[in-house]
Amino acid sequence: MIENKKTLILSFITALAVANVSGPQYVYPTYGTSLADKFGWNGIENSMVSTATFVGVSFSGPLNAWLVENLGIKKVASFSAFTGLFLLAQTYAGYLSSHYMLCSIYLACTGAAGAASYICSLDSQAHNFKSHRGMSMGLTSASLGMSGLVFSQINDKFFKAAPDEQDNSTFDFLLFIGCIVSVISFLGSFVLGPLQHDELVDIPSDLIQDEVVTQNLNQHRYAESISSFSTSSTRFEEEEEEEESRPLLSKNVIPSADNVLLIKKIAYHQQQQQQQEEEEPTISGIAFFLDPVGYSLALSLLVVLGLGYVYLANIGQLLITLSPPDISVSDAQHLRNLHVSMFSIANCGSRAVFGTLSDILQRKAGVHRLWFFWSATVGLVISMVYLVTSVSNTDQLMISTITTAIVYGISFGVAPATISEFGTKAFARNWGILLCAPAIGSQLFNVLFGTFYEQESKRQGGGTCYGSACYQTTFLVGIGAAFVCIFILSLAIYKKKLYQRQYHLIH
Repeated sequence: MIENKKTLILSFITALAVANVSGPQYVYPTYGTSLADKFGWNGIENSMVSTATFVGVSFSGPLNAWLVENLGIKKVASFSAFTGLFLLAQTYAGYLSSHYMLCSIYLACTGAAGAASYICSLDSQAHNFKSHRGMSMGLTSASLGMSGLVFSQINDKFFKAAPDEQDNSTFDFLLFIGCIVSVISFLGSFVLGPLQHDELVDIPSDLIQDEVVTQNLNQHRYAESISSFSTSSTRFEEEEEEEESRPLLSKNVIPSADNVLLIKKIAYHQQQQQQQEEEEPTISGIAFFLDPVGYSLALSLLVVLGLGYVYLANIGQLLITLSPPDISVSDAQHLRNLHVSMFSIANCGSRAVFGTLSDILQRKAGVHRLWFFWSATVGLVISMVYLVTSVSNTDQLMISTITTAIVYGISFGVAPATISEFGTKAFARNWGILLCAPAIGSQLFNVLFGTFYEQESKRQGGGTCYGSACYQTTFLVGIGAAFVCIFILSLAIYKKKLYQRQYHLIH
């Protein structure tokens, strides 16, 4: 028993560590501006590179889910360990071509590898902590969100930039990230995955029937103990059905007068869980997007996460536009790391708080989770309006960074549980498809950002753009898209009557 607990603790900590190095999209802003300055990319080229990591994370979702289902967690985790930032580091050192498309490919592969590692850590947690999925997967998601904070602070403390041309801090930092990611992911491949359990025996059917009768007479005592999962994993269906079809007692436990009550209770809860899984709906594919909740959720992820990541990926350029022209390289690096750290903290806290709050409000008050996306989109509008109308320096920009991170965290924190309402068996498929929405949104808004930034930079007659005019048009378009999203979400809420107290997840 003690050894089993130690193994569980090791698996839990390893999953958190792997998740923490699986967020290259949150680490990119710490060195992205240095790449653009080094290679002289224009606004459009830089916009393509800055979202490449996020595109790799999002579009690789279905592929990674298929790999985990068919190859297993350990193999996928070991493969993802060898796709770090080494090629990008060699490019920075001048050994490889610095063409922006090649760098985009390197970063997209890094994003895909990070997404694969993250799925492995989530899947491991969901398999080994079935009775605590919400907590284990919530902490794993929070660990991913904290990756930006961890690496931005490391960059700020140990890889300070120098003003001379011989500065190698970015090259060293890229090598450092690549080594850390490879080592932790590779070690994780030996630990992550479903733990071995003792072989189990059947529970006598008469005990099950006795307990069912007893529980039917006292149903109100157990009503609060049977709750639905708020999230799911990417485990393949055959393994899950086989695992959960096994009884919960090992062969060395012999039914007797001392343990018969325990056996009966376990049998009853096992039967109730199986009945709940059989009654759970499974909606996927076209049917998912024909459902008002499905298509409004996809649009919300496209707008909120797409625009939110464009803000994060271009935080370095936003800071430069609002800083004095004579700002030093080290000061610019510190400002960039500070904003990335604050974004990570707010994003992580938002995921944890609002993810838990969505569970509580759904159980206690019957509030559907789609209301959280509606609120997040309204919050995005407020944040963007403040950005384009009131921000004139880097201190004021911090408010936009925090508010944008909060709405970003709400969407990412509540989305998995919302998608699982369409059926846990279809979760991996639906989640993988929906991850394409923020990737499309980030590309659309980032092309707009790069285009308008480049136009304003040429109008000012210099290589660097200064002032709110550099980004104002992009976020005005984003505000318009957010209003459309609010309308679609409101329409879905009206069609599904989600303004009423909800007693069932999917109607």
